[in-house]
Amino acid sequence: METPKADVIVVGGGVMGLMTSYYLAQKGASVVVLEKGRIPCGSSYGNAGLIVPSHLQPLCSPANLKEGLRHLFNPVGPFSIALTGNGRRLLWLARFARHCTAEHVAKAVAVYRDLADRSTTLHDALAQEGGSSYDYARKGLLCVYATEKAFRQASEEAEALNRAGRPAQVLDADAVHRLEPALGPRCVGGILQEPDGSLNPSAFIDYLAKTVRDRGVFILEETEVFGAETSRGAIVSLWTSRGSLRGHQFVLAAGAWTGLMARRMGCPIPVEPAKGFSITYDAPTLPVFRPILLEEARVAVTPLGSSLRLAGVLDLCGFDDSVSLRRLRAMERDMKTYLPDSAHGAVREIWRGFRPCTPDGLPVIGRMRRPRNLLVAAGHATKGMFLGPVTGELTALLAEGRPLPDPLGTALDPNRFADRF
Repeated sequence: METPKADVIVVGGGVMGLMTSYYLAQKGASVVVLEKGRIPCGSSYGNAGLIVPSHLQPLCSPANLKEGLRHLFNPVGPFSIALTGNGRRLLWLARFARHCTAEHVAKAVAVYRDLADRSTTLHDALAQEGGSSYDYARKGLLCVYATEKAFRQASEEAEALNRAGRPAQVLDADAVHRLEPALGPRCVGGILQEPDGSLNPSAFIDYLAKTVRDRGVFILEETEVFGAETSRGAIVSLWTSRGSLRGHQFVLAAGAWTGLMARRMGCPIPVEPAKGFSITYDAPTLPVFRPILLEEARVAVTPLGSSLRLAGVLDLCGFDDSVSLRRLRAMERDMKTYLPDSAHGAVREIWRGFRPCTPDGLPVIGRMRRPRNLLVAAGHATKGMFLGPVTGELTALLAEGRPLPDPLGTALDPNRFADRF
């Protein structure tokens, strides 16, 4: 099948691809979106749906490195790393470890602050149009603790959040239970991060897909991209399961598959998949009113209308999509520790998917030097649903030929890995 040449062809129908299409269509561009599955799918479907302007830490940090090493041989821990596999993953891990420094964290936090502020504004604007259809709400994110030591440390960090303009209330056990009566006696305290919130991720993706279709975007589902035909340093067309598709510019927003797809297009980018799980239940008898992070367990609990979702785990194992029953049972035990009366609804769905992670903990948003008409929008790890709007807006600006201002442009440049890949 040969289609008319589009202004922009977007590879990936998740939150990054659809948000990019949303802003491109707003500017009058003709857009084709290619998705190898059926929308909604991938990590844009089964995640916790958190809106987290208060969470600015990158995945690579001294604390996370220490935590990862502590759980290295724990089959049911919140982190897992497969040390076997190809050399590319081992090189990625070495780079990740090198970026786990306080200096790098400070630089990454500054970048995430800019992205978070703009994305929150864009999410609020989007919600004015259709937020009721995907349960968008910013009632705060309640981070709860089962140990006094962790709670004390979090209380100190809350002071830093307040100084940074992200209001955070320190709540003792009684105040936490008044806010969320479903929490059990194991909870010794919590931090209410007031700017944060949640949405229903699959409903949000459905809303975006309908909206961009109404604005003239052509979405081709069940369309796999095999490679690119290039000429004189630019992509001419993509080879797909539906034939050759021609475009002027191309956006690679394929989530965890971005690294694989980039290699097929001749421009390696170190995006590594990290597997996560979620379990969705019927709503419990004792309701949960806002998203909750079970901090020591590293598990999120999100109310999604008539259901409740438990999500967690970061497993660097390549594209191994096997499901560990021990891991799922451990997640359920963690939830019942904090929410003893909220895990009794019937299971609706068990899901696993892959998050796109970069070795420096920052996304890749920018134009490749070669092929020069390829833009990349990926690598957001656990922040993808939140940062989708700002990523789409920035990528649409890049498609107009407008560079990103520094320090964002340099920090997010997909070419930053080229000399060291």
